[in-house]
Amino acid sequence: MRILIALFLSVGLFADNEIYIDQTGNNASIDLEQLGSTNIIGGDDAVAGTMTAAVLNGLTMTLDINQIGSSNKFLTDGILGDSFTGFFEFDGDSNEWDFSMDTSGLNTADSNDINIDVTGSFNLADIDIAEVSGASYLDIDWIIDGDSNDAEVDIDADYATMYMDILGDSNDLTFIQSGYGASSSDAKYFYMDLNGSNNTAVIKQQSTLAADWLKIESDASNSNICVIQNDGGSTTTC
Repeated sequence: MRILIALFLSVGLFADNEIYIDQTGNNASIDLEQLGSTNIIGGDDAVAGTMTAAVLNGLTMTLDINQIGSSNKFLTDGILGDSFTGFFEFDGDSNEWDFSMDTSGLNTADSNDINIDVTGSFNLADIDIAEVSGASYLDIDWIIDGDSNDAEVDIDADYATMYMDILGDSNDLTFIQSGYGASSSDAKYFYMDLNGSNNTAVIKQQSTLAADWLKIESDASNSNICVIQNDGGSTTTC
């Protein structure tokens, strides 16, 4: 197992901490915590002040990231391997989280368990999981507590279970879920609990053969919710 983690601290008007990661090997356990503002976690080929995305490769990996503060960034261009367990906590405003897992289809991303807790406002999240080749047995639990957050999620998976709680106002969610599956028993389940006002949610479930399940509980005013379930029919837009 090879893990390279470099820490960089620049001192000026603000203190910006940067962690560079390049991880290869199985059974890795990585716990990263950053406290304060304008901190970054990204790739090991970055230079100070200019961050590239991190790559983490290996089976049965556990990654625990806590960024507590505002204007922080977590950037990864590839988490590659099966049996991944991720714990991500982002507390603060104007943070950015860019997460991708086997989007090329050249690796596998099966039996993964991802837990996300976001508290704050004006945060951005971009999540891409197995866009080319499906990830099987995926479990994602997500809590967003705050206002004016923006999340874009693109998942290609079979046997997937996803729970999302959104608490707050003026949040924006785009959720695209696809997959092929061998039969209708290759189901994907998405449950969303939405509370607040002026929220927007666009949910597209577009699996072939596999069954898509959706449950929404909403206590929301002045909000727009658009749901499209499409297993191969004509294109429909919100």
